[in-house]
Amino acid sequence: MNRRQLPLLLMLIAGAITTLTVYFKGLGLKTMLIALLAALVAFYFIGSLVEYILSSFDKKNAPEVSDEGEVIEKEAATPVQERAPEAAEEEEVAQ
Repeated sequence: MNRRQLPLLLMLIAGAITTLTVYFKGLGLKTMLIALLAALVAFYFIGSLVEYILSSFDKKNAPEVSDEGEVIEKEAATPVQERAPEAAEEEEVAQ
C-alpha cells in the first residue's frame, strides 16, 4: 500500500464509523457534522504522524550508498554474542 494514502484511508474509515455511530444514536444534523469534522481532522493528523514514523524507520534502515555507487553496510547496534564453547561441544557429540 502506498504510504501517502494512509492518512486519507484512516480518515475516511474514522469518518464512516463516526457518521454511523452518530446517526444511530439519533443526534441532530448539526451535531453529526461537528462530530464528523472533528473526527476527520483528528484522524488525518494521526495518519500523518503514523506515515512520518514509518518513513523515518525506512530512512534509518536504508543502506547507505557511497559516491562510487557501492553499498556501505551498517554495523549492528548490538554485537552478536558468540555461542559458549560448551554448546559447540554438545552439538559435535550429538552428531
